[in-house]
Amino acid sequence: MTNFEILRKYVDAADVSDATIEKVAEFSQIRKFAAGETLVRGNRPADSLFIVVEGQVDIQVLLKTGKRQTFDTLAPGDFLNWAALVKPYTTNLIGVCRAETKMLAINAEKLRALCEEDTLFGYRLVSQMARVIRRRLQASRKQVVDLDA
Repeated sequence: MTNFEILRKYVDAADVSDATIEKVAEFSQIRKFAAGETLVRGNRPADSLFIVVEGQVDIQVLLKTGKRQTFDTLAPGDFLNWAALVKPYTTNLIGVCRAETKMLAINAEKLRALCEEDTLFGYRLVSQMARVIRRRLQASRKQVVDLDA
């Protein structure tokens, strides 16, 4: 699958032009990661927005004890590193490959500039990221409730 095809498949932008999606494809690249490899670490610059193409990624938080707690697992079509679109553009979670994983890495700086230029696309993408954030908040809330039980 090409970068363009991946974006068309997973980005909720049906009414966005092919030309805009092609621009995003130009500053995106496929990256492969091994099982156990850390993709994202907390409190680092969010340089890329990732789309899982193949494999799985565990989303973790670092507990005060120093132990990592997985609270969500991403599958193909899921987004990682929504912080790439939200100021201050720094990560707040840890992403670790559960299995060998292929991701589409989208350059965050260029993506933000395109969102400013093409506001329909920007709105669609940020709306999709809001759904990602909502899902992560629900997953973390469930973890907190389970800890209290």
